[in-house]
This record gives sequence, structure tokens and C-alpha cells, in this order.
Amino acid sequence: MSTEFPRDIDQSKVPVFADVIVPRHLAKTFTYLVPATLVGRIKVGQRVVVPFGRTMLDGAVVGLAHDLPNGVSRSQLKAIASVSDGDSLSGFPPGMFDLSRQVAEEYIAPWGQCLRLVAPAARTGTQSKWCYVATPQGRLAVEQGKCPEGSLPLFKRIARRKSGLSASTIQAARQGADRRALAFLEAQQWILKSEAAVSKRPARLREQEEERELAVDEFSPCPAPDGDVVRRIQALLLAGRPARILIDGVLDVRVGIMARAAQLALDGGQSALIIIGEVARAQWLAQVLRTVTKLPVTLQTRRPSGADADSSGSATPKIVVGTRSAIFYPLRSAGLIWVDGEEDSAMKEPQEPHYHVREVAWMRAQQESALLVYGSAHPSLEAISVREIERFAQSREVCSAPSIELVDMSREFGGLPFSPPLLAALRTILVEQDRAILFLNRRGYAGALVCRDCGWVPRCPACAVAFAYYRESARLACRYCGRKESLPETCGACGASRLSPIGEGTERVEQEARRLFPEARIIRIDRDALRGVAPARRLWQQVRARTWDILIGTQVLFQREPLPPVGLVGIIDADSGLHFPDFRAAERTHQLLVDAVNLAKPATSGGRVIVQTSLPNHHVMQAVAARDPARFYDEEIQARRLLGYPPVQHLIYLTVSGKDRRLTESVAQRWVDELHKILAVRPAATASGSTSTQRGLPAIPPGHGIVVLGPVAAVGVGPAGMHGWHIMVKGGDRIAMRDGVSRSLATRERAYPGRTFKFSVDVDPVDMG
Repeated sequence: MSTEFPRDIDQSKVPVFADVIVPRHLAKTFTYLVPATLVGRIKVGQRVVVPFGRTMLDGAVVGLAHDLPNGVSRSQLKAIASVSDGDSLSGFPPGMFDLSRQVAEEYIAPWGQCLRLVAPAARTGTQSKWCYVATPQGRLAVEQGKCPEGSLPLFKRIARRKSGLSASTIQAARQGADRRALAFLEAQQWILKSEAAVSKRPARLREQEEERELAVDEFSPCPAPDGDVVRRIQALLLAGRPARILIDGVLDVRVGIMARAAQLALDGGQSALIIIGEVARAQWLAQVLRTVTKLPVTLQTRRPSGADADSSGSATPKIVVGTRSAIFYPLRSAGLIWVDGEEDSAMKEPQEPHYHVREVAWMRAQQESALLVYGSAHPSLEAISVREIERFAQSREVCSAPSIELVDMSREFGGLPFSPPLLAALRTILVEQDRAILFLNRRGYAGALVCRDCGWVPRCPACAVAFAYYRESARLACRYCGRKESLPETCGACGASRLSPIGEGTERVEQEARRLFPEARIIRIDRDALRGVAPARRLWQQVRARTWDILIGTQVLFQREPLPPVGLVGIIDADSGLHFPDFRAAERTHQLLVDAVNLAKPATSGGRVIVQTSLPNHHVMQAVAARDPARFYDEEIQARRLLGYPPVQHLIYLTVSGKDRRLTESVAQRWVDELHKILAVRPAATASGSTSTQRGLPAIPPGHGIVVLGPVAAVGVGPAGMHGWHIMVKGGDRIAMRDGVSRSLATRERAYPGRTFKFSVDVDPVDMG
């Protein structure tokens, strides 16, 4: 590539070296020469294609300079190959470049990886629908040795596939030799470009698309939105400055306000971006908003493509509904950002970088001077605790709520999953030809098997957690890694044969319901029953058609379009979620129970909820029974304050994984030791130590003190054969914690180059089970 400068450019005044970051797990930048054709035209934020090892990568220019870095020779440098999008000078969508940098800093992730979030994905337009196929003449030419060596590899790649090789696959390589070979082979007519040659979509993908179409159902008219809320939203939109509000209300109320807010944004010449956790519910919501607003709505459930980036340049405002990644959807002017179900764990990215939509949405709202709305029927403590947030509680009228009854299962005997009050209510519902939903958030027949003689429990050898018991398939299965084993005939510890299931699951509830009510039409909805696209589609069709009397389900019931209300909701083992080893266990249990209660009709229409629990005096149960969320929030925030958990203090969850258990533990311990030095904290004391509380818990230092806990053995950290150790950094000074972890991570990765060990950082973790 020529490096001579055009005559009209003064090379002493233009930068000729570019610092580029690439989408890899690398924090450093790489210096490249700016070719003569791009001198004076490339700018910071430019998307470029650069040689990286033996491949070509998309990257981004983050700095330009006239002089070489110290110790670097010009002869060592490679030149930028091209800009990223054909011959045009393409950059990142407006504001997205800076947003990616902010996400990288906030979540301690390589900036290059965060660029993937905002870089438009490959286009899926006409070009990607074409394939190149080998012609008979081409095959004959190769057999006769007429194909040049430079074109032969590409021809063989195309000829190996009966359906051809897609044009996008060839162009993704971005190799000049491939482009020249392609032109030569086409000119010789040894390959043809054919749309008909595109291989058909797999049947599974076609079925998934059909299922998505079926997921949209009619929605009852939304209630008229609260006038005070609408006026406040309108004022904040007109103010043109970043602001946050919280809408606390049931789904139909939120959708009514959402539709009006989106219309107000568009009336003001601004776009509305609406984020929701699950794909199926996003599809449903988009259709509802189209119906309510009579406006076009863009559905975005995948990473934005180049076509999306192009359309963002349009001055026409739009409504966009999407899932987690849509928070990075390129819009010219986003006046309204609405995150619905901000407490949903689906809002947290499970892969690096582990961003949370709730926080990234606020970053973007500040950047674009937009109004950010959090919507939820049970807001997270993090959202409620934001000091400057305005909260609008849109609670149900007392007359529209069902009656709720707590049943103390510690006083019930008989071993059945149904208490006498629930059994009687089910019989009444069936006689009245109404419907009932039985909610239990545990799959399988039982939570585990246990030896009645010695208490031994079969556990997964890789994850060290108890196997779940599935009676229908007569197997044990690990819910972390998916490992399956046949049922043991005897105890693995004492050899006894008395193995019994403990803790009922949806499979057992279904079996008992069929035994007790043989004439009833019963459906079970959980991840096991929905395995496979065709069975899932069939089951959801039955649910929507209401060809059932009793519906048994887990939290999957809340992840699609809303179900029509029923006469009876029975909550089996309501306190099971309270026993999970996670400080958010009570909050998640409260959220699930509120969602289950909202499935019932109003009491005036005979709606009834029976909550079976062994802990009727727990603040979660009392708050649900009294329909008083304030009771839950008040007690829960006190518990978080006592133990030093979010939102009172901050957490950063670190994981080290590797193949050798002993070495991995040693590396994790070294990381802990280094964190102690950098953060200037003392190791957490044991129960007998002077810094412990009377209950043996590590004391939280006063003020903004930081404590480092661990390492402790982890489960489910990667493929089979990998061992992991967790470290937790907890404290009140978020900036100091983030800075210390970032510095220590860089040291660890320099000390252990390659892929011997994997170091993972999760700021503000959501799933710690």
C-alpha cells in the first residue's frame, strides 16, 4: 500500500499514526500507519480494518499522532488496510463510541470488547442472500489443472459445498487475494452467483419464526393513563435534560402510560427506545404498541446491523422495542428510554462485558439528555434507592385485587403438595367451570433424592450440587452443567435401598393433580415440557386457546404475553426460593409471588389466591398477603444495611478458572493478597477474629470501608474439567473498588499470559447462586 502523501497535504501538520483498539480481550491499543489515501480524512471514532496477526479485524481509531511512540520503529508498523464499510468513511453511530468507552470503564472490561456492543453487525440485506456455486466448467477446469494456484483454494472452498458458499462469508475474510480470486473465477464463469443456491433455513429456525408469530395475542384495552403521570412525563420530555422516573404498577397500567409517553416523544420530534427482558414479550409488546398508538414500531431482538445504523441517520423519529442489546440501538435522537421490568435478571449481560441495562440506559440518557423511565410491578431495591428518582405508584384498586389466604404448611400433614384449603378450592373451581393456575418454581419430580438411613444425597461430581430427580424419565440431572445419570438402586454411602424424593417439583404436582382430578384438562408449562420448538408451540397454543382447566407452571408463565386472569391461583411451596444461597433470595421470591398473585381475577369476580408456606410470618409472605409492598421494602433494606449488601454497598464479583484445581486456587489466593495491598484492607476475619460480628460474619468497616472475601470454590464456571474460585469485593467506595480491581486484573493478566487461567470481573452481580 502506498504511503506517499498527496501533494496538497502538508505531512508535518497531519497525523500519520493511529492508535487502534480491536474487538479482543485486550486492554492495550495498537499503533498503525495511516495510508496516504486516508491521511487527513481518518478521525477518532473511525471504524477501520487492520491486519492483526494472520487475520484482518474491524477496529476503531482512538487516537491520532504525528510522532511514533517511544521505542517503536516505523518499519515495525503495519498500515490500516481500509475503512470498515467499503470505500466510505464510516464511523460508529453518534454517541455510541463514547458510550462503549464508558461501559468499558464502568464494568472493567476491555474497550475493544465493548465496541462489539455498538459496532453494527454484518448486514443481512440482499447481498447476504446470495451464494457462489461451482459450475461444471469450473470443476472440469480444476480436474484438468487449469485453475491458477492463487484461485484454487477459494474454488475448492466453494466446490465443497453443494449449496454454495455465501457471499457474506467470503467478504468477511476481507483478504485482497480472495477478492482477486473471486473476480477471476467469475470472469472465467467457473463459479456463478445465485440467489436460488442459498441453502434453506433450518427447520428449527422456521419453526421459531412461526412460534414468534403465534406469540402475539389480543390484549384488553389499556386503562386510561394517570393524567398527573402523563403531564409530568410531558414536562420532562420538553425540558430536554436527563431525568429518571419510576412507574410502579401492573403491566396493563404501564403499557398505557408507555404508549402515551412514546406518542409524546414522537410528537416532539424525538424517538422512543423501549427495552424489555424476554424476546417473546418484546414481540408481544411491539404488536400492542402498534395497535394502541396506530404508529409503526420497530422490533429489535438482535444486535443492530449496518442497515440499522444507516436508518438511524434518518430525521424521522421512531419507536423501537427490543431486548437487552437494543439499548445500543443507533438512534439520531432518543428522547425517551423506557426499561420495563428493570429488575429482571435478563437485563444483566451474562457474558463479558457484564453490563446491566438499567445502568447503561442512564449513561445513554445523560449523554442524549433523554428521559429514562423504569417500569415494574415490583421494582428492584436498586431502583427504589436512587436518590433523584421520581416514583409514581400505580397500585391496583382494592376492588380489583384477589383475596389472598396464607396456609401454614408446617401444620399440615399427609405428604401431598396440596393443603386441604387448596384441594377444596380446586374442586370448587372445577365445578364452577372456571380455571386454576398452580405455581411452583421448581422443575422435575423432586428437588433431590435422599437416603432415609444416613441422609446421603446424590450430587453432580463436576458441580458438587444435588441432582434433581425426574420421575417420568427415571433419571437424575444437574441444573448447572446438564449432566444426567440413571437412578441409583442403593445409597452411595451406606448401601441402603431406602432413597426418597424430597421437595416436590412441577412433575410431581402434575401427577398428583391428574390422580385427584382425572376428568380435568391439565397442562404443565416449564422448561422441561417446552423442550423442542414443536412441543413448545403446541403447548402455548393450548394455553392461549384455554383448552385446559388446571395449568401448572414455573416462572416461564411470566416470560411471554400476559395470561388471562383465572379464578384460582395456588402457590405451592411459596418459600422455596428463600433458601437459595443469594442475598437477593427474598427479593426474587417477593417478585415471583407478586407476579403469581396478579394472575388471579379480582375478588369481586371470585378471584382467590392460596399461598402455601412453612414460613407464614416471613416479611415476604406478610407483605404479599397484605398487598403491602412497602412492608417488604422496609424490612429488606434494613437487612441489606445490616449485612452490607446492595444497594447499601457495592459488590464486585471476581472469578478465576483453570484446569488444575490446586493451581487455580493458588492463583485466586494471590489475587486476593494483591487486592488487600491495593485496596489497603485487612483480610476478612474468621468467626473468632476481632473484626467479626457476634454471628461470625465479617464486619463491614465504617464509612466507605472495603472488604475482600474469598476465594471460595465455584460451580458451573465453564466446560467440564474446569475449576473455579470466586472472590467478592464489597464496600461503599465504588470508584476505589473499581480502580483497585482494574489495576489488580491488569497485573494478573500480565503475570499469566495466554489462556492458562481465565479472569472474570462482574461489577454489580445479579446471579450469585
